[in-house]
Amino acid sequence: MSNYALYYPTIEFRDYSWLWSASLLWDKIYRIVPKDYTPEDPENVRILAEAGDIGVPIHPDNYAKKIAKKFIEKIYSGEWEAAALEFDIDEAYQRIHHDKVDVELRNMIIAKGQTKSHGDWLYVPTEFEALYMTYLAERISCKNNLQLLSDSSAAWTGSTFFKYDGEVQDFPYEDQTQQLATLVIRDFIPNNILEITPESIIKFREKYRDERQRFIQAIRRAAKAISDSDDENIYRDRIEDLKKDIESALSDYRGSMQALNVAGWTGIKSLSFPVVTKVATAISGGTLDTTTLMVISALGVGVGLVSGLTTWKEKRRQLNKDSDYSYLIHLQRNWKHSAMYNNDYNYMLCREMEEFIND
Repeated sequence: MSNYALYYPTIEFRDYSWLWSASLLWDKIYRIVPKDYTPEDPENVRILAEAGDIGVPIHPDNYAKKIAKKFIEKIYSGEWEAAALEFDIDEAYQRIHHDKVDVELRNMIIAKGQTKSHGDWLYVPTEFEALYMTYLAERISCKNNLQLLSDSSAAWTGSTFFKYDGEVQDFPYEDQTQQLATLVIRDFIPNNILEITPESIIKFREKYRDERQRFIQAIRRAAKAISDSDDENIYRDRIEDLKKDIESALSDYRGSMQALNVAGWTGIKSLSFPVVTKVATAISGGTLDTTTLMVISALGVGVGLVSGLTTWKEKRRQLNKDSDYSYLIHLQRNWKHSAMYNNDYNYMLCREMEEFIND
């Protein structure tokens, strides 16, 4: 599979450290841009984009109306049982709950007028604009076999809920056949990422294509191997091989970046995918605890659970295997230690999913 991804949920890239980091990894990064809109990119981003592989526009015109119709049907049918989809967001609510998933998404997307100025391709009530943009990205990525890529955990939460058609619960239970798991990689981004010029990024991408692809593919192979395991003993047998594969690829990837005068490492990368409950139990040590991230590598590799999948069918899971994965990158340096050993990062993902569904 090619390393092609779709950035969401906004048109412009919000975090340039994130963009530089993602550009070190992915072959192509697309974004959803209306035909009549020119992204307001700063010069450094324009230089990077002009090389032709970063910020490649996907026009929503051929998708938006049909996808919006489906979105509205789902909203009003009640099939998607999530608190974030049930009410309008008034100003008082936003002031009190500014950090909630639905508010964060709305503020992120509508603050710049990116949706309201292009209402001709939204086709949805204003109270659902932000969530619709997330749904639109998920549908376009699925139709084109692109990996979803975000710098926002709120957007990741919404797109993951839509990816599994609302068949997501805030907490996994023993009687569910599958759970949603995460594979987490730590410390793969240079601390001085913004000191790297766009010209250097472009040269790195061309010279170290194999190292970039090997690192991404190692992570994907590990996720697929865990997702394909139907027996907890088989999962345990595979863990050591998976760890060695990722460690070797990560070591080569870090080595390739020495040409960029790296001053140290930061960053967390997570990949979510479905697993059967027996394997989920093995991941969580028998408790199905969504707040626990099991550390399997000193270099910074971990596996944890996020939520339960209610009626997700095995046949459907197999048919959609390649497009099940979704990616998230965070750069906060204060998570360098807590994310893997005190479980703050995995807990954050679990809490946001619970909040999206219940709060």
